[in-house]
Amino acid sequence: MSDKTLQLMDVNDARDLLWLAAILYGAALVTGFAFASRVKKILSKWIPFILIGAGFIAQTQALAVRGEMVKGCPLGNGMERIQFILWSVVLGYLIIRVLFRLNLLGSFAAGLASLGGALSLLAPSLDGKYWEREGYDGIFSNHWVELHASVAIFSYGIFALLAVVSVMYLIQQNALRTKSRGTLAPFLPSIHQLETAGARLLLVGSVFLTGSIVVGSLDWTRSPESVSLTKVGLTVALWLAYCTLWYLHFRQKLYGNKFAKACIALFVAAILSLGAVRSADERPVGPLPSNAN
Repeated sequence: MSDKTLQLMDVNDARDLLWLAAILYGAALVTGFAFASRVKKILSKWIPFILIGAGFIAQTQALAVRGEMVKGCPLGNGMERIQFILWSVVLGYLIIRVLFRLNLLGSFAAGLASLGGALSLLAPSLDGKYWEREGYDGIFSNHWVELHASVAIFSYGIFALLAVVSVMYLIQQNALRTKSRGTLAPFLPSIHQLETAGARLLLVGSVFLTGSIVVGSLDWTRSPESVSLTKVGLTVALWLAYCTLWYLHFRQKLYGNKFAKACIALFVAAILSLGAVRSADERPVGPLPSNAN
C-alpha cells in the first residue's frame, strides 16, 4: 500500500478502516496460499497470521467508530451485520487457532472476510444512514435487546467459520476419494481434525444462539408487539435446525460428507434470512433529512 493511499485514508472513518481490513485480509489469503508449500519457514508461517491480526484490529476499530456514531452495537443495516459476522469469523479463527492448529483455516477465513467485506462495502444500498433520521436516539431500545442482537450475530459468525471448515472438509474428502492430491489437499488438516473442529464449532454456535434467544425472549415477553412474528419464527426455526444438526451428528446419524454439506446449506439459509430477521429497533423513526445521501 502506497504512502499516498495511506494519506487518503481517514482512520476515523469506519468505511475507510473496513476497506483497509478487507485489503489486509486479502493479502493474508494470497500470502497464505503462496507460502503453503513452504510451511517449514517460520517467517512464511507468521506473515499471513500477522496480516489477519492487522486486519482484525482495523475491522474492530471500524466497528467501534461506527458504534459511537449509531450509539450502540452497529447492527442497523445490511453492511454492518455482514461486517459483524465477518469480524466474528476472524475472532473465531483466532480463538480456535489457540485450541488446535488447522492448516490454511486462516487463509480460508481471511478470504471470506476479504470478499464478503468488499462486497458489502461496494453495495451502497446495504449501508443506509439510518442514524441521520429525525428523532433517532440510538439503535436499540435497551441493553437487553442490544445483547440479544450482538450475541445472535456473533453466533452467525461461528456458523460461518463452521461453513469454512466444512468446505475444507469437502476438498480434503474429494482428494482422498479421487486419489488426487490436488493443489490444496496436501496442506489441509486431516479429515478427522476437520470433522472434530466442525462438531465443536457447531456446539459453540448453537450455545451462543440459544443464549441469544433466551435473552431476547425476556424482552419479548414484556413487549411482544415490538418483534414481528416473522423474526421470531425464522429465529426459532434456525435454532431448531442447528440444534437438530448437532444432535444428529452427536448420535452419529449424520456425519462426514452429508454433515459438511448440511452445515454449508444451513449457513446459506441463515444468511438469506438476515433480511427478514432484523431488530425491531431498525424501525423508521422519521424521514431522512433532505441533505442526507
